[in-house]
Amino acid sequence: MTRKGIRPIHCLILLPLLLVGCWDRQELNHLAIISALGIEQAQDGKITVFIQEINPRTLKGGGMGATSEGGGGGKTLLRSETGETVADALFRLQKKVGRRLFWGHTMLVVFGERITRQGIQPQIDFLMRHPQIRLRANVFISDDPGAVLGIQAPAESTAARTIRNMVDLWRRKAMDINQLAQMMAGDTQSAIIPYIQPVGKTITYIHGSVILKKGKWAGKLNQEITEGVLWHRNEMKNGVISLKIPEGRRDMGIRVVNSQVNMIPKIEQGEWRMTVQIHAEDDIEVNETDLSMRNPRFVRMVEKAAEKEIYTLAKKMLQKVQHDLKADILGFAETFHRRYPREWEQVKDRWDQVFPRVKVKVQVKVDVERVGMTNWPAGLPMEKVKKK
Repeated sequence: MTRKGIRPIHCLILLPLLLVGCWDRQELNHLAIISALGIEQAQDGKITVFIQEINPRTLKGGGMGATSEGGGGGKTLLRSETGETVADALFRLQKKVGRRLFWGHTMLVVFGERITRQGIQPQIDFLMRHPQIRLRANVFISDDPGAVLGIQAPAESTAARTIRNMVDLWRRKAMDINQLAQMMAGDTQSAIIPYIQPVGKTITYIHGSVILKKGKWAGKLNQEITEGVLWHRNEMKNGVISLKIPEGRRDMGIRVVNSQVNMIPKIEQGEWRMTVQIHAEDDIEVNETDLSMRNPRFVRMVEKAAEKEIYTLAKKMLQKVQHDLKADILGFAETFHRRYPREWEQVKDRWDQVFPRVKVKVQVKVDVERVGMTNWPAGLPMEKVKKK
């Protein structure tokens, strides 16, 4: 057979391959697109799952009605089912849904309080093994996952997107499934997860955070202490601090635009020490004092007041996290492990006892980068403004 005779045969062999197309393609009208998943323990000890399904009727610009159980004209549909495990509950739920559950767009996983107190390691294992669930889906805790997934979302396509946007504004990075699994399996087996609550039917609000130890509820932090943790974890993004200025007539507000934390471990004569250096760059957002920010002395006065405020918050946070809860969510273990691997091997199995005894020194440095559009207190007569 000549070389010219081989070419037509090759074309005949390759042509069917070009006609195959997408063998695993699934039509949109055959899928139930899940935007959020809730998991809670039922009263009888079984597992209840909640899913927030995007209403297929609204995918082409439908209305903005109320979310409903199993039907209705809202943007999302709330469905639930109970089983022996998460997998069993979802299998039972699939039987009731006319479309195949599709998890490729899931942005949110909300654990309930009861199941968190019992331990969520089995549920994390399920989520990590599932072939479709996105490991970057954000994780939250709530006392009512069904209510959280059932809220309306007037400004967004789903409530899940509303909550995710809220966290993006609140902190530098949200906790996702993969990060949570890594922290639970890390040196301290501790993690911190935002605690979210519904307010009415249209609003959700982040009420601090929950600390997990070995996959179980260890304690709850209010919003103030949570912000202290964010400073130490280098996740403070968009905070506002109100300050009392000694020479000013009223308050001053500054906004954190950037922050950096450096942790320096040291072991000396058997004593474990940690120096935490916090550097923040702030903008003056409101000046209710009578001080002119043209004077560098007054600017430094603001910086010192901010340093004192951040330092006080850090000490309150350390008392709660290090001494009351004894949960290392600050990264101390990993820092000591990298710097002193031999010493770490000797204490890793009893870190819960060593961590509360670590001597912590906090150093805070604040730089005011911008004072705003004016150096003067707006609306105050010039003769009443302190310039020196």
